[in-house]
Amino acid sequence: MLIFLVRHGLTSWNALRRFQGTCDIPLNEEGLAQARVAAGRCAQLHVQRVYHSPLLRAAQTAQLIAKAASAPLFPWAGLSEVCMGAFQGLTRQEARERYPEASAAYFSDQAHVAPPGGESMLDLQSRALHALSEIELDAQGCARIAVVSHGALLKTLLCAVAGMPLTCFGRIDVSNGSISVIECAKDTRRLITLNDISHFGDPYEEMSATRLMI
Repeated sequence: MLIFLVRHGLTSWNALRRFQGTCDIPLNEEGLAQARVAAGRCAQLHVQRVYHSPLLRAAQTAQLIAKAASAPLFPWAGLSEVCMGAFQGLTRQEARERYPEASAAYFSDQAHVAPPGGESMLDLQSRALHALSEIELDAQGCARIAVVSHGALLKTLLCAVAGMPLTCFGRIDVSNGSISVIECAKDTRRLITLNDISHFGDPYEEMSATRLMI
């Protein structure tokens, strides 16, 4: 089975570099355009099912993919973005100003330290891997599926599949509207493609605009 991991399109909070976490922020106009392009690419790739985070930005992206690919939709709670707790709605600088001790601890060890009232990346990775295992079972018999989720969640999954420690979390990029591909065969997962954004033409020209904010 090939699993196409799709990050949702851009939101206004992405553009402002605000931590979204589990806040339900919709796609902005640019994000909707990105999602339509990604949907066309997924249709070309013959996606048979679309699983998605129930958060609005991912659901909107997934709906466009499902329509383009004529594939059924499956909301999946375990695919929701990391909960950023007290940091949600803030920029990194605002989090440092309002919660100096908590933010210093978190930004120095995101793998193991959670924001106040939130999840650590290790917690997120455990939840994401459990969700992926559930989806693999649910989609048995399918050759190609799409999983539409969020930057942090997808990055923790990709670290796990590639055998990378979560300390490498910040060394890989998962852009808005990107498609990464993993292959699942005989209880083994392999990373096939990372952060494919070729469907946007020359996305590297404005790459900073697609940087991860969770």
